[in-house]
Amino acid sequence: RRDSLARMWRSIASMMQGAGLDELPKAGTSVGPANVMQFVLLPTIRSLLLERAEAGDVQTCVAVCEVLQVIDSDQTTKIPGLDISLLREWYLSYIDLLEQMCLFSASAFLIQRCNDPVIGAMNQNSTTIHESCSKCGKPLQPSTEPGGTTRMVCKTCRRPVGMCFLCHQPVTALYVWCQGCGHGGHLECALKWFGGGETEPPREICPTGCGHRCNFQKMTNSFPRTESLKCLPAEGISAGASSRWQFKAGLS
Repeated sequence: RRDSLARMWRSIASMMQGAGLDELPKAGTSVGPANVMQFVLLPTIRSLLLERAEAGDVQTCVAVCEVLQVIDSDQTTKIPGLDISLLREWYLSYIDLLEQMCLFSASAFLIQRCNDPVIGAMNQNSTTIHESCSKCGKPLQPSTEPGGTTRMVCKTCRRPVGMCFLCHQPVTALYVWCQGCGHGGHLECALKWFGGGETEPPREICPTGCGHRCNFQKMTNSFPRTESLKCLPAEGISAGASSRWQFKAGLS
């Protein structure tokens, strides 16, 4: 498969060079092809894209569209007979695939750089995070302390929010919490508790005593490390566990 993709890219490069073009001509231009290579360029690229799409290779389809700038800013394509709705399906499928693999930075970069305003608008959706108390489940509300610091508090059960589940101190830097039980704290404390060490094995149970298994060692190869974990030591949280943990800035 790798050899066939390499041949495909070489063919596209050769056609672009033979046609004397640095980019695809804009759709609807009245100027006719200057040579035979320009005449066969667009139909050949269309056939290649449809062939890769039929094989389920949306990654190559999106890569070709991005490299050749197939999508115009006016929500049309530069290739006759290739509908914009079909390209959007390729992009949405590939973005979903990237997010399933925890490649959120790559997904956001693709959305930002896409010429299609419909795809580009995805970065403006669901940008608000709603927080709730892990004890009573009620929404958290901002509260200003005497020193002027704003903290999220639960006004229903009056439970302090943003306290580390291990050292019981306020989290003012990176906050990590489990999606299963809602408990969390300092990233360093989570690594210390779940990562284990030379003298003790990694732990799986939440340190609060709720009984939830926050760290799944059996899923170590399920997901790649995310960008936020690449700087951590190798003995840190397993890659599988990282898929169940969420990271954000401190609450205070």
